[in-house]
Amino acid sequence: MLPLPSLALNLAALLLLLVACFVFYVKKTHVHWRRRGVPFLRPTQDVVLSRRNKSLTIQERYRRLAPHPCGGVWLAAKPYLIVRDPQIVQTVLIKAFSHFTDRGLIMPEDIDPLSANLFNLSGDRWKNIRIKLIHSFSAVKLKSIFILLEECTKVLDKYLQEKLKDAPELEVRDMMMRFTIDVIGTCAFGFDCKTIFDAESEFRRVGLKFAPNWVRMALREAVAAVHPRIVSWLNWKNIHPELEHFFTRVTEDTVRARNQSPLKRKDFMQLLINVQEEERKLLQGQDPKDQEPLFTDQILAGQVFLFFVAGFESSSITLSYCLYELALNPDIMDKLHDEIHQVLDARDGKLDYDTFKEMPYLECVIYETLRKYPTLGWLDRICTKTFEDPNSSLIIDENTNVIIPVYALHHDPQYFPNPQKFDPERFNAENKSSIVPGTYLPFGAGPRICVGMRFALLEIKAALTLIIGKYTVHPTERTPIPVKFQHRAFFNISNQGLHLRFKERPKVA
Repeated sequence: MLPLPSLALNLAALLLLLVACFVFYVKKTHVHWRRRGVPFLRPTQDVVLSRRNKSLTIQERYRRLAPHPCGGVWLAAKPYLIVRDPQIVQTVLIKAFSHFTDRGLIMPEDIDPLSANLFNLSGDRWKNIRIKLIHSFSAVKLKSIFILLEECTKVLDKYLQEKLKDAPELEVRDMMMRFTIDVIGTCAFGFDCKTIFDAESEFRRVGLKFAPNWVRMALREAVAAVHPRIVSWLNWKNIHPELEHFFTRVTEDTVRARNQSPLKRKDFMQLLINVQEEERKLLQGQDPKDQEPLFTDQILAGQVFLFFVAGFESSSITLSYCLYELALNPDIMDKLHDEIHQVLDARDGKLDYDTFKEMPYLECVIYETLRKYPTLGWLDRICTKTFEDPNSSLIIDENTNVIIPVYALHHDPQYFPNPQKFDPERFNAENKSSIVPGTYLPFGAGPRICVGMRFALLEIKAALTLIIGKYTVHPTERTPIPVKFQHRAFFNISNQGLHLRFKERPKVA
């Protein structure tokens, strides 16, 4: 073992080497932008450790690069090409997708096994897995699980009834997180999470650990920018070890239990098990050298992890902001209530999958919430092969990191006048067609659009139908106006609790 002085000298030498590599990297990238005639912004003090929310940081760069269609920037010690022009956005995400198939995220699977999921995977592995998984979100599949979703809303109603006996004020972010954890656990995996009533639920405790250590994550990204392999050499994990252990264990236990049971559920987990079993049968009898299974146990655990995170985080955030805006805009809340009341009355109170087709204003309210508060304020892509735009002189070289500024586009008055105003009418039948393609991207677009989008919208609609159909929501002295995002959160989460007052509507005889 090296003596402490020698160890300190070695660490200092390593740090100096990394700094020197980073400085060389920065200068090389600046020359790269300049040689190609791409406008760029010099790095600021937030190169490594950002002092503000990432969506807002990107929005600030977006505005400074106007009126250029795109420009070079630095974010967390990594160079990106920010695309400002909606036509180029459409080109990157859809028309020239073959040049921008991957996200370019540095997530070594040997360090973080759960990173082997649909969000991070690239190339043929991503394509083949997505083809298999997309069938689990068809209209037929969603209809079959709606009864499970409806049971979750009944539990939410019971929770509200009991809570309002003690105090009318609730923190909706926590409440909606508990609800969406139960929904995703019940409808996707067959778990009885018991999160709504149990503050000590294991699933809730695990859910709270999804918030990453932002400083650690930014430093990891800065080191990876110098050379990706350094992350592997340092065994630098990005996913909390407890999360890795939990989801690996849950996946293994569930697969084992279902393989021993004659009953087959119609949920996301069963789909994964079926696909894995089909693949094993196809590989039987083949030469072991040719057997390269795609749906390994690690891949299964990665999809469970992703679906759980995306299923509870994004939906709970959207539900929270939606209730928040309805509380601040009682006229919109009343209009939504009237629509819900009218539709349910015509159906004798029966709610099913098809009921929501008769609630266009509900959809407008949700879409406007997603415009004003997109869960993730940007999209990452990497150019996998050099792209030359046929409509301009733009050339994007291979390995260039590209960023689509979702939050900035959603709040650009050029595309959404008075963007801070909550106005669901932007998305009504008359106005929706005038939205410029490439400016509204809450779920992404193109082949990498969120695979669980329809499921997320369904659970949001079900929850809002219950809450606004039976309750009114109002701001309190503790309600933040306006909302300010957490500086170092991956998602656009309020830095304060979203406290609202609930009041049960009078029952109509």
